[in-house]
Amino acid sequence: MKSVRFGSLEDYEAMGATVSAGAITAFTAAATDFFIYDQLKETSSLTETINGNSQNGTVYFTPEVVVVLSKLDVTKRNEIKLLAQQRLVAIVETNDGSYWVAGYENGLELNAGTSATGTAFADLSGYSLTFS
Repeated sequence: MKSVRFGSLEDYEAMGATVSAGAITAFTAAATDFFIYDQLKETSSLTETINGNSQNGTVYFTPEVVVVLSKLDVTKRNEIKLLAQQRLVAIVETNDGSYWVAGYENGLELNAGTSATGTAFADLSGYSLTFS
């Protein structure tokens, strides 16, 4: 993952996305503020688990976005607090330059996270956050 943008589900819905064959092709209004985080190489991911129930004939998808933010600081901590207080949509830019939207129907919530200084010189000092 190259970058991730987080916005509230409510703001995303107000943007009026046009969806064609499962792809977003346009927005009617794009005046929404997003929290944008560039990602460290090989640290963050988007996973979509496919869940099916053959007895009921249903299939649903469970997205999970794992984000790593380097360096502990007050600004990031305050942004994380804001993100944790709402349902979110994540727009993920992948390493091949494509974009994926997670949480566009029911929203994502911050379900787990850590902030740590690390122990060894090469350890991450920062945040690891899981949205699902």
